[in-house]
Amino acid sequence: MITNEAILAAKKAYDIEAECITQMKDYFDDEQFSKAVELLVAAPRIGAAGSGHSGIICQHFAHLMCCIERP
Repeated sequence: MITNEAILAAKKAYDIEAECITQMKDYFDDEQFSKAVELLVAAPRIGAAGSGHSGIICQHFAHLMCCIERP
């Protein structure tokens, strides 16, 4: 059975991640984001690579690109 301590630790992890995501809005650069989107739109093909967790994220990114017909 999962202990109350484990549940609290899991919730604390979500709190930490939520705080990090909220703080990232302060660093968001509209101009750079627009440039990145323009590059992706203009690219005939988009490559992504990674291993471990970044590999899983790359697979998800590749799937999303295929969903919007950007191989």
